[in-house]
Amino acid sequence: MRIRFKLTLQFTLLVSLIVLLSFLGIYYFTHTYIENRFYSRLRSKAITTAELLVKVDQIDSKLLKVIEKTNKDVLYKEKISIYNYKNEEIYTNNDTVKVVVTRKFLNDVRLEGTATTTYQDIQILGIPYYDKYNRLLVLAGGVDQQGLETLRDLQRILISLYIIIVFTSAIFGWIFAGRALLPIAEVINEMNDIYPNNLKKRLKVRNVKDEIGQLTFTFNNLLTRVEEAFQHQQVFISNVSHELKNPLTKIISQLTVSLLNRRTEEEYQETMESVLQDVKDLNLLTNTLLELTKLSDDSLPNRFTSIRIDDIIWEARSSLLKVHKNYGISIEFSENIDSDEQLSILGNGQLLRVAFMNLIENGCKFSNNQTINVNIGFDKGLFLEFINKGAVIDTKDQKLIFLPFFRSKKTADTRGYGIGLPLAERIIKLHKGNLFIKESTLDKTVFKVQFFEEKIIVVN
Repeated sequence: MRIRFKLTLQFTLLVSLIVLLSFLGIYYFTHTYIENRFYSRLRSKAITTAELLVKVDQIDSKLLKVIEKTNKDVLYKEKISIYNYKNEEIYTNNDTVKVVVTRKFLNDVRLEGTATTTYQDIQILGIPYYDKYNRLLVLAGGVDQQGLETLRDLQRILISLYIIIVFTSAIFGWIFAGRALLPIAEVINEMNDIYPNNLKKRLKVRNVKDEIGQLTFTFNNLLTRVEEAFQHQQVFISNVSHELKNPLTKIISQLTVSLLNRRTEEEYQETMESVLQDVKDLNLLTNTLLELTKLSDDSLPNRFTSIRIDDIIWEARSSLLKVHKNYGISIEFSENIDSDEQLSILGNGQLLRVAFMNLIENGCKFSNNQTINVNIGFDKGLFLEFINKGAVIDTKDQKLIFLPFFRSKKTADTRGYGIGLPLAERIIKLHKGNLFIKESTLDKTVFKVQFFEEKIIVVN
């Protein structure tokens, strides 16, 4: 069901309900008013008849009947009856109309002072009439033809108006729904013109204060993120193609040259060692790419446990020194750490060890003397600083250094693939932390990992 049709239907139902309740109220109060007015008329007739019969000595029941017959203000099926204290009928103005009332009703009139009932289509009002000599009951009844006709006319008018109003509200609801949805239709048309090759295009924000304007603004922000993702993807594909092409080209060229002529055993050995190293590089590259894809698993945080960061950093140091014995890695603890609880977080030890190894290895690889200092401290949460002295990282490169396969011109001659830092950043983000370049000067370059205080796990 289209939104315009739904809005029209809802608007029509709402108007129909409001009008229906209003018309029912009008009919109810009109019916009550006519009924009360008719009973008031019956009361006047009953009191007049009783006073003529009781207070005027010259008028008896026979003469009163004659007078009633000359009265032009007679109701349809009018009947006025008077009963004595024994509930015996002593007067009636119309013998042709048969009305049956119970003794209980007559007693109710005496007890309550007034009562009403209906016999067939005749409405009856009973009232007591007392003077110093008589205790009478007067019953006045009749059919309010004028009132009934008024109610029937009102009923026809209200039904006709209701149909017209519902039909009109449906038409205007359709028009207003179309006008209300016109900005959305324009947004849809603009969105249909956006393709991957023109992601720089943005939707027009007509009124940022209304919901459609906020939706458009949010969509533009989404387009910005999608554009960045596409750019990163293009850079990733371009770089990974380049990184995979180089070792493959070397392997193919070395094997091709070796097959051109017969070689000595030493030459074959040298070629095989070179090819083996290239294959190891490819294996390392593919393993790193697999690590990157694993980090997209949303269930990883559910498998986190309480771990000690100092244990992880010492393990990372030991693993690196086994491979690179010439690295100098020192670890220091700040004075503001005064308990073991401050060194514990919720996380995955294996992933964090990979991240810390990448940060330490990068620090040693790009330092002047292949040394790095790791400082562990606590300031609004646990943090680690990886400090080395090497080439200054340009400001423009600092924004790109965490993109996969990005290599600055200063590090192009150093062996690597540009995956270590992006991998480390994603691991740290997975642990609800931040990895960023704190400073990069001629004196030192500092990469900082910050875990926030609310993420710290209290160890008993």
